[in-house]
Amino acid sequence: MTPIILADNAFLDGTPTATDTAAGYDVLNIRDLKAFTAWKAASLGTKYLTVDRGSAKAADALAIYRHNLGTAAAQVSVESSSTGAWGGEQVVRLAAFTPGDDKALLKSFSSASARYWRLKIVTAAIAPQVAEAMIGARITFPYPPTTPYRPVSEKIEADSTRSKTGELLGTVVRHKPYRISPRWKDLPRSWFESTITPFWEAWASNLKPFFWAWDLDTYPLDVRFVKVTDDYSFEPSLSILSTVAEFGLDLEGVKE
Repeated sequence: MTPIILADNAFLDGTPTATDTAAGYDVLNIRDLKAFTAWKAASLGTKYLTVDRGSAKAADALAIYRHNLGTAAAQVSVESSSTGAWGGEQVVRLAAFTPGDDKALLKSFSSASARYWRLKIVTAAIAPQVAEAMIGARITFPYPPTTPYRPVSEKIEADSTRSKTGELLGTVVRHKPYRISPRWKDLPRSWFESTITPFWEAWASNLKPFFWAWDLDTYPLDVRFVKVTDDYSFEPSLSILSTVAEFGLDLEGVKE
């Protein structure tokens, strides 16, 4: 069990393009970190979301949030190219798979460096729709969180109406917020300073959402689109050894 964070996104390195786009569903929506905006294709079939990163950069993960790819029985894959010509010299980095549902997904693949990347989506009956997509280099923690580990703490935000005698008349569930609070001990300091500190400074400290999977091997469907809580404090505790003696994350999101 090695937790994974994906915040790096090739679609931010250049302006993404789409094979086609339905009115009101701009392809730029896939990188705006907003779950309520999305790209949608104008038709079914084979679609590409493509980006020029400007120079060769590494990637080893794909993540998608708020999509219809399970419902659409889509074939999803990732390809890269050194030239951007896409004339047969492209390389499949993540083999085609069909999501089992429409919930957040994260897939890892062997690290590769290329300038041009694209997400390929093939549907036969329904036009694909994606709110957020990331292709980039993941952060993989060297150790699992300390135990006992609680994968999620979930609440309910709802409005209930009762009669004068206290009988329940009805309930409207608005959403189900959750929190995740993993903790680690004795993380390698060199790894922490080269991965987590830059992630904090450039991304998490600005309260930008990212993808979190705590055990992609055993629980591949437990993928979350989260951010650090508004009151989170970045407080790595150093030891006299070459380790970060204690470190924790306080994450929050909304159940799909």
